[in-house]
Amino acid sequence: MHAIPWYIALLISVPQTIFIIELGFRLFNFQLKTKDVLLLAFMVAGLSYFLRYLAVPYVVNTLVLIALLSFLSALVCRIHLRYCFISVVLGGMIYGVMESAMLPIVMKVLQIPFEELIVGPWFNLVTFIPILIIAMLMLGCIIKKGLVLYDFGSEINEA
Repeated sequence: MHAIPWYIALLISVPQTIFIIELGFRLFNFQLKTKDVLLLAFMVAGLSYFLRYLAVPYVVNTLVLIALLSFLSALVCRIHLRYCFISVVLGGMIYGVMESAMLPIVMKVLQIPFEELIVGPWFNLVTFIPILIIAMLMLGCIIKKGLVLYDFGSEINEA
């Protein structure tokens, strides 16, 4: 994998992680404290930055980050690991599908070739901004409509 500057990793990883956490946990009726979400986002951004230097494929990098975010969220939020894992995986899957669908469109509209993402780290940020806007709109709709796929929150309260 190619290394990117720390500030680009921070500007992309923090919002991505916040979205993954908020989306995944809200769809299972968990509302985490803002300070916990921010703490997790900055921890994962730091881990993500250092993982980029390892010679591992994107898939392995993503799986490691999902496992770490699940484990860290269980520790920080004091929620059972299985609930955290399911929430993080769902949030990550939704974000991954959305990014995979949107990135080629954004790159085509902005006329940015894929090679530029590797050579010019600022292009990562430029292509990320429209995806972030769509993600925020999606999360806003989910929050406004109160969409819950399965209520882990009440399941925990019953236990």
